[in-house]
Amino acid sequence: MKYLELESNLDKQIKSAYLISGSDRYLCYDALAKIKKALNIAQTDLNEVILSADSASKDDIVRAVSVFPFMDNYRLVQVNEFSNKKATKDDKLLEYLKNPMQESILVFFSLDSVEALKPYMPYLTAIDCDKLEPMQIKKFIKQSSNSQNLNITEQALDMLILFCNNNMARISSELVKLVSYANGKQITPEIVREIVSEDKEYQVFELAEFIARNEKQKALDLVFTLANEGKGGFSIIAPLYNNYRRALYVAINKDKTDEQLAVLLNVKPYAVKMVKNQIKYFTPKSLKSIVDMLYEADRNIKMGKIKEDVAIKTIVLNILKIRG
Repeated sequence: MKYLELESNLDKQIKSAYLISGSDRYLCYDALAKIKKALNIAQTDLNEVILSADSASKDDIVRAVSVFPFMDNYRLVQVNEFSNKKATKDDKLLEYLKNPMQESILVFFSLDSVEALKPYMPYLTAIDCDKLEPMQIKKFIKQSSNSQNLNITEQALDMLILFCNNNMARISSELVKLVSYANGKQITPEIVREIVSEDKEYQVFELAEFIARNEKQKALDLVFTLANEGKGGFSIIAPLYNNYRRALYVAINKDKTDEQLAVLLNVKPYAVKMVKNQIKYFTPKSLKSIVDMLYEADRNIKMGKIKEDVAIKTIVLNILKIRG
């Protein structure tokens, strides 16, 4: 299930085994907090157990989860970053998950990888905590901020989400700063631009947008700013290469929907929509030339044939020439 579905699902039924994973750590931790709230455990010292895969075996997990709660309705066993060996025929954990205790809730909390949990997936309720879409984030912020009387314009909120690259951990942190800075006044795009540092991936997207709109001076100014801030050309070239490679794929697959392209590219649908704004100004052939140029520049930097800052400035100038 998606993260946004968790709360309503917990209201209906608490499952015996969960898997929390995804790219947005804020959502992962919030999903865990929602499960704990639903369990309403009073005797936490007795009925909440946290195990680490580094020190706990599968047998340890089964032993921990096979204990009835004491003076509470539920017992919670949280397993962090499960990375044990593959399941076997006599795997006690697998046997337990086939017939789990209803009073003991097992939660696998895996921020880095779920590979080791694949044999157990049919018996787990997986909670997808990947980054939310901008509209979902806006709804989430408005719902969670009602009590705080958050006063922010729609444009400022859109800008904040873009600057933070849809990362709820950053968004929530930056909102605290913005509310404090605004001191009761409305948060405007100007305030967001002044207070919030732009995510590198967003800065690269912004650079591609300037190029697409043929805003040469803004594109060059941003490149010089990034170089002067010490980010270096190499850290710009890699995401810029990914941007144009994605744009090329979208350009040559116009028969596919945004959702289909998102699955094939392993990105969110909104990322496809953003790229589509850029490909209006390029042919597939010109995008292929840009991708090849960025690949060659990356190779030359690694081989020491060209300096990073020279490479990125030269590339942007050449892309602007292709843009025409």
